[in-house]
Amino acid sequence: MNSNTGSLEMIKRINRQLILDKIKKEQPVSRAWLARELALSKTTVSAICDELLASRMIVDLGEKGPKKGSGRPAKMLGFNPLSAYGLGVDLHPDRALAAVADLEGRILYRMQAPASEEAEQIAALAWRCAQAAGISMEDVAALGVSVPGVVNKKGTVVRANCLGWRNYDLQGALAERLPCRIAVNNEANCAALGERWRGAAMQTDNLLYIALGEGVGGAVISEGSLIYGACNRAGEIGYLLSGQEAAQGLHNELGQPGVFEHKLMGLLQSGGLGPEQAVVAYVRGEEPAHSMIQQFIQFLSWAVANLVCLLNPEIVVIGGAAAQHLGPVLPAIRAVTTSLTPVRTHVTLGTLGPWASVVGAVAGALGGSAAARPQGPMAGE
Repeated sequence: MNSNTGSLEMIKRINRQLILDKIKKEQPVSRAWLARELALSKTTVSAICDELLASRMIVDLGEKGPKKGSGRPAKMLGFNPLSAYGLGVDLHPDRALAAVADLEGRILYRMQAPASEEAEQIAALAWRCAQAAGISMEDVAALGVSVPGVVNKKGTVVRANCLGWRNYDLQGALAERLPCRIAVNNEANCAALGERWRGAAMQTDNLLYIALGEGVGGAVISEGSLIYGACNRAGEIGYLLSGQEAAQGLHNELGQPGVFEHKLMGLLQSGGLGPEQAVVAYVRGEEPAHSMIQQFIQFLSWAVANLVCLLNPEIVVIGGAAAQHLGPVLPAIRAVTTSLTPVRTHVTLGTLGPWASVVGAVAGALGGSAAARPQGPMAGE
């Protein structure tokens, strides 16, 4: 293929994605409207729409007459979320969660399975999940995998201590075993994408995600894109350190629980209680849980306030296994955060629970096609 041919193919792919995204966001729409909105020729739009119709990515919604005056009715087009499917797998040391979702992020089937620590096991889980959902792997557009560790943009697991992985090309290993597109990412990044796609931060382009589970993690989405950082470690909130702690000689070590993580999770599991029992004891005013949860609220709010000043997110989503128990203390976290920073934001809890990373893994694997906003008004002639 010469350079001119390659350039033309790239332009066609870009135009195809632009048209598909526009149909998803604004459906139902006409070809003439698409051409005007995207500044493309009617011939280009018509040819691409014909291809999308043939592949069932879009559907013909029938004709609609002009709003005013006379004129020919326009054929309206809409997105078909069941034209293909996404698979998501969320790996944990003790289990794996898997789900099938349509192209709008609705989970159609979900399952829990024993832990999978080999590419062959993960691929087999994907096959089983698809089969149980009543679809074939030929109908799966992409598989996304969420990993509790550091993952680079190429899908290589740089470090996942709990799975025993170092510099493991999981994406490449899965690509050898499955016929669909593969994407591997960190679990906090996946959860942030999930909450943005179908959860508490629906289509928010600037958000901070804080994961409270076995430890403390985070993810940042800016202008609709994940921030990875120079070494793919953006969002390592567990390593936050105060001046007082530094003066005490406390420090962070790579691959080990961070100072902030150790402090925060210790308070949330106060007195040997789990997060749920500790929050219940706090609400009842029972000591020492009440005082320790008050400290938890302050420490978390201080961290959120500082990060809000740095990142200016529209929304802060607190998710992870522990977050489902924090409803009673959320008003206090919001109040303290607001008192500490003049930069306004909205602090809330995640709504997808343990399936956030699964949904986000699908979103990341599907790429731009998973970024459609809610259906808008009719866009016709």
